Amino acid sequence: MSTKRSLALIFTLVLTLGIVAILAQSPAQAEPQYKWRLAQVHPVDSDFDIRAKAFAKKVFDRSKGRIQIDVFSGGVLGDWTETFEMLMRGTIEMTMAQANANFDPKLNLAYYFPYLVKDMDEAKKVYGQDGWAYKIIQDLWATHNVNALAVFPVGMAGVSLKTKPADYANPTVSKGLKVRVMPIKPCELTYEALGYIATPIPYAEAYSAIQTGIADGQMGGPPFQAWQFKDVNKVWIQYNDFFESWWFAINMDLWKKLSKEDQDIVRTAANEESLIRWDNVAKEDEEYRQKLKAEYGWEVVILTADQLKTCADHVRKVVWPKMEELVGKELMDKIYKESGIEKAK
Repeated sequence: MSTKRSLALIFTLVLTLGIVAILAQSPAQAEPQYKWRLAQVHPVDSDFDIRAKAFAKKVFDRSKGRIQIDVFSGGVLGDWTETFEMLMRGTIEMTMAQANANFDPKLNLAYYFPYLVKDMDEAKKVYGQDGWAYKIIQDLWATHNVNALAVFPVGMAGVSLKTKPADYANPTVSKGLKVRVMPIKPCELTYEALGYIATPIPYAEAYSAIQTGIADGQMGGPPFQAWQFKDVNKVWIQYNDFFESWWFAINMDLWKKLSKEDQDIVRTAANEESLIRWDNVAKEDEEYRQKLKAEYGWEVVILTADQLKTCADHVRKVVWPKMEELVGKELMDKIYKESGIEKAK
């Protein structure tokens, strides 16, 4: 064999061995063992979308590519009621969901339960990872084939109005104003107890109802929702009547099939994004209040601690006994016990 040919063979062998060594150090990404869809209804680039995608990336990286989660934002897979039902059935694997009390009135604990908490600090203690409501909600969702992994806090609610009532902080005084409320009984009862004429109207019809005078304002979540009514209303009152929460949730049948290692990866990533959102939510609420004032001349009313307590105490006295009719005595007894709030006599 010629010297040139021998050198060529040696060079080829060295090159081949080098490529093999590189491939051994950097193995090709295997096909995912799981491919899931996570549905959420809020727009692309909203904090909901950002946190959902950050969660998906963490799960993908930490599972070394075994679990791929594709996020579908903007309601492309259906509205929140439809995706909740799809999650229960296993048609989709995950959602960033709001509890649908239409399936079970007890789920009002995670949907609309008036003055269960009075502010964000209380909300974090009650609905956070170690909170008593979080644990009860997990059990409630499990009966519907859903595992609630972690709360995604949205904020404390209030009401946006065309005009400010004189006795806005006195729940026993009639305000003489028609307020659009969510078409669910707890919400209707709460705003009646606060002195308004509660008018159940679907959210999609709320703007035109205010525009045409059918309603004088609307309740429906934290200040960012008031932003949708910036052209027709002029006042924001921060009643803190309920804490709006959405949840990282996964189909229970799927959850049970996962290894403990993969369960830990998914749960930990959800809790991390939940904690990031807790840090963001109060700042977001304040940003929207300031935008309404600065850009549209709104009056923003923040209740004092005493005013807030007056409203909360009154609603608990008037509405909570009726909540027992909806959610049952057993759950209400747990709520009274865990919250430390005394039952009205």
